[in-house]
Amino acid sequence: MQKAGNNRRQAIKSGATAALTAAAVASDSPVRAEKSYDTIIGRFRTGDSAHKQAARSDYSASMQQFGGSLSSLDPPDSIPGRPGQAQFDVLIVGSGYGASIFAARLAQRRLPSTRIAVLERGAEWVPGDFPDTLGPAAKQSRLEPLLGDRRKVINPTGLYNIVQTDELMIVTANGLGGGSLLNANVVLRPDREVFEQHQWPRALQCRDFLEPYFERAAWELGTQLEPIDFSRKMRAQRIAAERLSDIGCHFEASALTITRSGTNAALPILNRQGMLQRNCIDCGDCMTGCNIGAKNTLAMNYLPLARRHGAMIFSQCEVVKIHPADGHYVVEYMHHCRDDKGAKHSSRRFVTTRMVVLGAGSLGSTEILLRSQQCGFEFSSSLGCSWTANGDALGFVDNSKLCPLTGGTSAYNSDVGPGPTIQSNLTFPYRPHLHDRVLIQDDAACRVYANILGGLFLDMNLDSTMVLTGMGHDGQRGRVVLHSDGYADIHWPGIREGAYRKKIRQEFANIAAAHGGKYRHLNPPHDRMITVHPMGGCSMSDDPRNGVVDDRGRVFNFANGGDCDSDGRGRTYDGLYVCDGAVIPTAIAVNPFITISAVAERNAHLMTLEPEFSDLFVPV
Repeated sequence: MQKAGNNRRQAIKSGATAALTAAAVASDSPVRAEKSYDTIIGRFRTGDSAHKQAARSDYSASMQQFGGSLSSLDPPDSIPGRPGQAQFDVLIVGSGYGASIFAARLAQRRLPSTRIAVLERGAEWVPGDFPDTLGPAAKQSRLEPLLGDRRKVINPTGLYNIVQTDELMIVTANGLGGGSLLNANVVLRPDREVFEQHQWPRALQCRDFLEPYFERAAWELGTQLEPIDFSRKMRAQRIAAERLSDIGCHFEASALTITRSGTNAALPILNRQGMLQRNCIDCGDCMTGCNIGAKNTLAMNYLPLARRHGAMIFSQCEVVKIHPADGHYVVEYMHHCRDDKGAKHSSRRFVTTRMVVLGAGSLGSTEILLRSQQCGFEFSSSLGCSWTANGDALGFVDNSKLCPLTGGTSAYNSDVGPGPTIQSNLTFPYRPHLHDRVLIQDDAACRVYANILGGLFLDMNLDSTMVLTGMGHDGQRGRVVLHSDGYADIHWPGIREGAYRKKIRQEFANIAAAHGGKYRHLNPPHDRMITVHPMGGCSMSDDPRNGVVDDRGRVFNFANGGDCDSDGRGRTYDGLYVCDGAVIPTAIAVNPFITISAVAERNAHLMTLEPEFSDLFVPV
């Protein structure tokens, strides 16, 4: 452990030296050199600020209505049992978009005697406490980030869950609020043709069926459209899109789930769930955690809504597997905590529940079902199949003549920030074939890694380096399997050399040319592709032979080879659901959280209407 710590410190020190050297090389004047030097040194420092203090104070005040925090650190099995009943009626695993929406909507409709609980593997995070430099961020890696065994869990409740497989690097959040803690806030609905693909169940093969739920989720999450040309990088993308109009490139401002109220920036805003928030200061650190309190994470909306209506929330509880029992389920989990001296401890525990709703993310929900197969379940042979990285890709424009300015500033006073991580969408809506359409978005370099990027591009102020993210239709041919350590692994031979990667890199090259710069890509270790939008593994389908859950998220019972009931529907396990990105059966080529939210809004509503659960929920 000491050696690994020394290696990490040496890597950080080396990064600082490289950054300072790059600044000297890049600077063409004493003034620019001094500015670059100040920028580099500043990014290696962390500390308190007025913005951080205000964010913590706001969160603390908001939590008074819940006794001080949204979640409890006590194990859920400490809740007293009930004679002849399971400890809980509904146990929701995870707290991302699917799980939080189920928790809120079921809690709103629960009868007084109904017990609903949320189990989250990660910790509850307070705005103002997110890391904004490389060293503290590395300590919040759940898995070994640099050297040694890439699958070794070094911090079970670490915020950044970076899974490295042979072909891919998958980056997700680990904390109360799930992906909302680290995403780029973009609300964008997929093309209508996405839902018309044969992999989708018939009940959802028209986007109109989901429109009311898209609207409901967008309203609850507080969606706002970014003003045009609100930042330098947004303006640069608009100009680039205009230069590419002859090939059908279309520019639009992004709709984001952030707070921009137009009121006095020194005053907090009270949102509809009674949570205090602040106006966005355009610092660009959305994807490492908002220290302003401006980001509309699930801890600002659906989770408080769930708590207010009686749901219990437990953090630092990692579900391992589910055991079927007589009329209920036994959920096996690890409780992660610290003793009075701060030492980490984990203990294996069990809790009983009538229903289980899995919302632990594409990898998490799939691996829980894969582990649970040995406990007496018979799931579809499609479990783990149809996994997609949503066509995620990362590219860079070197020496852009449009001066985009992409370096994150975090929660410190700054004359000019890059804006929220993503502010605009470049699309190609008139391409006749769905699989030829892609989405290209601007991106900010979070303060945590801005020095590294600046050193690589000899542009320490990042005022001429454009960061691009892309999404598209990658064919969803990945497969989730269990590694020997019991955690998910992805097998997708050929993805790195496939046609899609060549296509998205050509799209990046076109954008770079429109910037007057040069396209560059940076190869992570082993040339892995990087995704922040893993989906699939428990895909929806009408046929149990082609999917794991039905259109409502109910898990198919494959005991008799996937036969159907008298209504022609695949048989399902009573009270066993999946509600997150794992159920999405194809790539959707846009930021996925609003689609996951819409599906969850629909399925949570339909669950409360099931006659077999009429003793749990208030009738319509």
